[in-house]
Amino acid sequence: MSAPDSDPAAAPSITSGSTEKEGSARWRWIKRIGRALLFVLGVTAVVLLVREAGPDRVLETLVQAGPWIPLIVLLECCFMGMDVVALRGLMGERGRRVPTAVWVRTAFLQYGVMQLLPAGRAGGEVARAAGLSPYVGGAARAAAAATRLQAATLLGNTIISIPCAIGVALAVDMPVAESPLFWAIVGNGLITAVIGGAIVLASRKSSLGEWLGRRVPMLAAHGTSFDAALRQDTPWSPAIVATAIGRVFQTLQYGLILLAVGGSLTIVSALVSQGIHLVGAGMGDMVPNQVGITEGAYRLFAPALGLENEAARAIGIALVARICQFSLAGTCLIVSALWKASPADVAVDDGATVEP
Repeated sequence: MSAPDSDPAAAPSITSGSTEKEGSARWRWIKRIGRALLFVLGVTAVVLLVREAGPDRVLETLVQAGPWIPLIVLLECCFMGMDVVALRGLMGERGRRVPTAVWVRTAFLQYGVMQLLPAGRAGGEVARAAGLSPYVGGAARAAAAATRLQAATLLGNTIISIPCAIGVALAVDMPVAESPLFWAIVGNGLITAVIGGAIVLASRKSSLGEWLGRRVPMLAAHGTSFDAALRQDTPWSPAIVATAIGRVFQTLQYGLILLAVGGSLTIVSALVSQGIHLVGAGMGDMVPNQVGITEGAYRLFAPALGLENEAARAIGIALVARICQFSLAGTCLIVSALWKASPADVAVDDGATVEP
């Protein structure tokens, strides 16, 4: 029996698919290497900043802040919790069907991955979506809700940027038009508004899932479902309000950290401290956990906090926040790993059940 004739168009198709996969794999390696290099540079920056401020002085500042850490961690939990409130609202009726224990467990997992692993917030949301997907009707719905949450988070960032910019205008000893910090906060707010607004518009009109499915093989089977879930008519306003409230908790947190390191706590100084954090987080978005960037931002803008001659206290704000975040994240990962799901079935779509 003779072999079947080969299709002349098949070889180019296979070659093309292979080339795309190789290119995708190469790009992933480039990103990993790039993030690793940025992390090393960030750690180097922290070392240099601590050396410039004086290691003994920095250590003294951190020890001084020690008694405040439990309250600072509590405010971090409040900030994290408002993301859960926002995401639950964005899922509508499906979100209300998810057991409270599952929300808490997946929140712990998301926070731990976001803070401690190189994947950052994106990786954390993927982990949370995987945990929620059996309860909300599949991975596509969970991923769409996570995308909507990202938009709400960005717009909540924009909202808090307004009082932060006003706080800087009241705090600086120069015309506000000449303040780099003021314009950095305004710029950050505008960028988050544009990106968040673009996601909102895209969720209503574009075929983002189909576009991603053509480029990411693992999403190919979920593109259409993702688009359908993204276009659901769950209102945005409650989620945006929730994320903005989360930023208020974070503002209180950074004001408290300022007090803990020996600074002066007022409404204005808390807003300035939060504004510096927003700028540092925005500038260091590509660096894992913004290592070195937030410390540098607090050192650069220390005069706005009245710490121009207190380098150790200025960078101590970022270091105390980092200690609290890492401690909480480690605890979250341990708890989520040890937490056993309930054996009870959970009702999902139209009476169907899934095993947690």
